[in-house]
Amino acid sequence: MIARWMVVGFVLWIALAAAFRFAGHELFQPGQGVMWLFLTLPVGMLVITYALLKILRVAPTDRAEAASIMVVPGLLVGIYEITNYATLFPNLDAGLNGAFASLMFACYTAMILAGIVASRLQSI
Repeated sequence: MIARWMVVGFVLWIALAAAFRFAGHELFQPGQGVMWLFLTLPVGMLVITYALLKILRVAPTDRAEAASIMVVPGLLVGIYEITNYATLFPNLDAGLNGAFASLMFACYTAMILAGIVASRLQSI
């Protein structure tokens, strides 16, 4: 189970990193763009994670663990993204490195919360 969820997490990380690399300059801009991403992206990741857990029919008792494992690849590779932000994302404003790191960790928190919520909703 661990390897499967790490692969799912890696695929999600690749998709988000590619989105920021190739289309991030349109939304991730100083001011209003950052604010809207902080309001929408963590909620979107929560919904995506919850949907993946339901679609892939993870047992309610395993959902929190699966979501936590899904976050690990992004956390590990995210450190590299933060330290090499200007090189990996040349189309984004270099001053948004801190906001990018905060947004990334907010999304990972939302993914973990999705697993916890999904496991608790079944017990009600």
